[in-house]
Amino acid sequence: MRQVGGGLHGDRVRGLIVVLWRAGLRISKALDLREGDLEPGRGGLLVREGNGSRRREVGMDDWGWDQLRPWLGRRLTLPIGPLFCVIDGPTRGRPWTDQPYAFSCAGLPSKPGLGAASPRTSYVTPTQSRWPAKGCR
Repeated sequence: MRQVGGGLHGDRVRGLIVVLWRAGLRISKALDLREGDLEPGRGGLLVREGNGSRRREVGMDDWGWDQLRPWLGRRLTLPIGPLFCVIDGPTRGRPWTDQPYAFSCAGLPSKPGLGAASPRTSYVTPTQSRWPAKGCR
């Protein structure tokens, strides 16, 4: 989390990492969250389509909310919509998909002092996959 740096982009990635880690969500479920799905007073996040297409509420501890707050404050300057959205360009405010997420983490060091992580961690397969290579470790 220290490797993502500061600024708007760093706060967004840090917020996403915290939601994945502390709430235990998969990347697709975390990227589907909307601003209205957060209940900081209760410490919960509403997952609209969980296992079996059912709604469920997951909890997140106070430390997780403290780490997410900088992104929530900066999120107010962007159009209403998905919690983790595109920040720049003509698609600003639209959902942030898992493919740009993989490439935004590709240049981060995998461990402190070891240099940049490899942007590809799998071999080319004969069929085209719609899932990106793992960008973060």
